[in-house]
Amino acid sequence: MTKRIVALILCVATVLLCLVGCAKHEEDKGAYIRMYLTEPVYDVDPLQAFDNEASLQLISLLFEGLFYADENGKPKKALVDKYDYEENEEEAEYILTLTLNETKWSDGVTVTANDAQFSFRRLLTPGSAHPAASMLYDIKNARSIAEGNDSIDHLGVTVVDNSTLEIAFEHPIDVDEFLLVLCSPALYPLRDDIIDANPDWGKKNTTIITSGPFMVRSMDYTYQDGFILERNSYYYRDRTKDDLDKYVRPYRIVVDYSTDLSEQFAKLGSSEAGALYYFGRIPLDVRQGGEFSLEDVEVTNAASTHVYYLNENAVINGEKLFAKKEVRQALSLAIDRQAIAEAMTYAIAANGLVPYTLRNRPDKKAEFREKAESYITATANFDQAKDLLSAAGVKASSYAFSITVASYDEDHIAMANLVKAAWSSLGFNVTLNILTPFEIIEYVDNDKNPTTPDVAVATGVFENPYKDAIDDLVYTTEKDGVVTEHVVDVIALDLVAYSPDAFSYLAPFAKAFSGNKFNTIDYTLTGHITGYDSETYNNKIEEAYVAESFEDRAARLHEAEAILMDEMPVIPIVYNQNATVKAKGLSKLDSSFYCATILTEAKLKNYWDVALRDQFVVLEEEEEEE
Repeated sequence: MTKRIVALILCVATVLLCLVGCAKHEEDKGAYIRMYLTEPVYDVDPLQAFDNEASLQLISLLFEGLFYADENGKPKKALVDKYDYEENEEEAEYILTLTLNETKWSDGVTVTANDAQFSFRRLLTPGSAHPAASMLYDIKNARSIAEGNDSIDHLGVTVVDNSTLEIAFEHPIDVDEFLLVLCSPALYPLRDDIIDANPDWGKKNTTIITSGPFMVRSMDYTYQDGFILERNSYYYRDRTKDDLDKYVRPYRIVVDYSTDLSEQFAKLGSSEAGALYYFGRIPLDVRQGGEFSLEDVEVTNAASTHVYYLNENAVINGEKLFAKKEVRQALSLAIDRQAIAEAMTYAIAANGLVPYTLRNRPDKKAEFREKAESYITATANFDQAKDLLSAAGVKASSYAFSITVASYDEDHIAMANLVKAAWSSLGFNVTLNILTPFEIIEYVDNDKNPTTPDVAVATGVFENPYKDAIDDLVYTTEKDGVVTEHVVDVIALDLVAYSPDAFSYLAPFAKAFSGNKFNTIDYTLTGHITGYDSETYNNKIEEAYVAESFEDRAARLHEAEAILMDEMPVIPIVYNQNATVKAKGLSKLDSSFYCATILTEAKLKNYWDVALRDQFVVLEEEEEEE
């Protein structure tokens, strides 16, 4: 009932806004633009955005970074107004000073250097276990903190005053290289008071406080137009004198997750009420059907590769099947990547791990992929795959395992079905383990009548077991009060780059750079979540880390990728591409390195003539029936 009333209010407000817009009333706040940005995102915590290429589409609209990378991977100032780097060899002091612009969070609180410092500390806290942590190892004491040998209080990131942050390094650095690190969404400044007070802060619109151009007004995935982003009126704006749309032109971005995406796509830019004007993701059946002009689509390479993690610790038929190198190689050889890329339409068959767009060297424009070898053939080789299984003493028909995917990503499910067919052809018994987010229900005592059952209350917070599975290849379910732990065999994910630098992409597969949890029992690092731990690979990444020149480091990273693609703990499937389409009348869109659409200047022609959806009458009728 409450949701229906909220929906009714939103729809009535929309219609009133349109009427006001027609009269060009001075209270007109700006355009309501209906879009489909990406599939549902159940948690807007930036640290949760690196296993699905599309997540950053939304998160980049909500949070402002210190820097951002443009389409070419070049760092540009964002929250940072100016910076200065000084070296004092005699004192062994190497300091980068960042001075921040003045802006505010969506609740009116000033964004400060404390918020920036908090994100550095949060990423390096041993309990966070995030692979992006190794990007910060040049910072003073950062590596020893990540390894459990020092306190987070000794991290060389210091607040000088509200608008000034100092970063101290272990050794001289190349500033331009480190600015690429500061472009990472993993370092978006965040509020410690918000996060400490509510671990689920990123899952509910009432606890999501943003620093970017938009805030979350509504986070309902089940009702038409139930997901709404609204202009953050504090974003760089002096509210006493600046126009409402000085820094953010659209008033609201409205997304409908309740209606079939293909049905919505058919109305793209039409005069029909409820028509969408932008798609950040084109429906799979529309892509495959070829029912629209390819000329209308803007395609760019994404900073991510769709991959499969193989759990080397998973016990299958009494043994650790994926701990055998030959098995991992055989599974990779059985995949027809070209067929999968064609089925996705906008994808490239992977011939290595590192995706396009990542730099080969921070001082050069060339991409890593342009300089890399081709380690994987585009088509399958079943004969060689079967020979490898035979050499490993593996009879495929004796083993059954599953591929874990998220229910809300149709691309991942489609690819998983093709991979399942390939591995089944080798003789393995393969199934799909499709995990679906579910809303948390709390049960409240019925105080008025203690003898009646507790009242079930929807919290608006969704648990996502797929995200739990990504963390350590384990997730839990609960039924009738019984909690069951499930071990993941294989999991599909988009491996998104933590920064435009190729080092951040390859380093986490090395034990000392994995970011995984510090084991307080035997004081060791646990390594990559797949269980992969290669001394050869570990040493190669260490060599890249201490390399004295960019050229030498790039060479070591290419050697590291070659090792990884031989031992195959992670199976690359396709290089992701981002395909978007917009209707006529919508203009002033831009994009960043992560293919995230920049909407601050988005302009919809004659928006005051565009109604979102005339559904309030239907809702009124439903209310009367109830």
